Amino acid sequence: MLVYDPAGGLIREIPVPQREGVAQQAMSWDGQDESGQPVPDEAYTFVVEGADGSIYDPTTFSGGEVQDIRDATFEDTGTVSYKLPAPSRVLMRLGIRNGPMYRTLVDWQPRPAGKVIEHWDGFDADQLVKLLDREDFTALVTDVTLPEATVITYGNDAETYREYKLGRGKDRPQKPERPSDDEAGQRFRPDALVPPAWARAPRVEMTFPDIPEAGAVPTVKRAVNVRIDVAEEDKPRLMEDQFEVLLFVDGQFFAEAERGYLPLNWKWELNQFPPGERILTVNISSFRGQVGVKSRKILLEP
Repeated sequence: MLVYDPAGGLIREIPVPQREGVAQQAMSWDGQDESGQPVPDEAYTFVVEGADGSIYDPTTFSGGEVQDIRDATFEDTGTVSYKLPAPSRVLMRLGIRNGPMYRTLVDWQPRPAGKVIEHWDGFDADQLVKLLDREDFTALVTDVTLPEATVITYGNDAETYREYKLGRGKDRPQKPERPSDDEAGQRFRPDALVPPAWARAPRVEMTFPDIPEAGAVPTVKRAVNVRIDVAEEDKPRLMEDQFEVLLFVDGQFFAEAERGYLPLNWKWELNQFPPGERILTVNISSFRGQVGVKSRKILLEP
């Protein structure tokens, strides 16, 4: 029996004893890789290769079904609850209608079947906007079912799956490509929709080069020079893709920059807005569906 990570990397090979006349056997896995270390929290799939050449690979005939979850309940108590008919990978994005996305609460992470509860304080990622207080609050919750014979692991706080895949797990042997057994191609496999589990939404950085960075809200007059970038560890993958930069003021669309490079230096003209506190928000949206978010508050002088 072979244990694979979501990207097809071999985690461990577990020998299956050959027993004459036995049609079924029970196997167990202790959640450790070949070196005896606990695997990162993620979803791992079992593949069985028989001595007679037969292969059980559940990724060829199960999983990959996409649906939108429309019954998610957002509570003032700080929880979000929804139901999954099967173990799935979940994306939950929060924003406002016809405005920016303000937070990715769940970034294509695996979740078990049944009732799922996520914890959320009601605010955007930068703690500037209480989204639950807005009438135009909206949420996108999408799930993609996991293959059969998949186990979701929990409890490893020492290493993330991203750290594993970009570190000691990046050169592991890969599972062979096998054709899908879907009848007439009915199942939709969203390879272009769902990024690799180690590829998180990029962490956006927004700074004001002409204003000393300090704890106070920066004060500007009519325009501000802005530098938009992403964290260095997220940049290589983003730069392999096409992306656009969307700019918002107080949740209203302001401009977009279809640039294929970062950092982006931008003079943000604010003449059309009245004086007072304003929230500038950046969405960096890749063509593969990932969105990075950053918001900053400024004080606009007359």
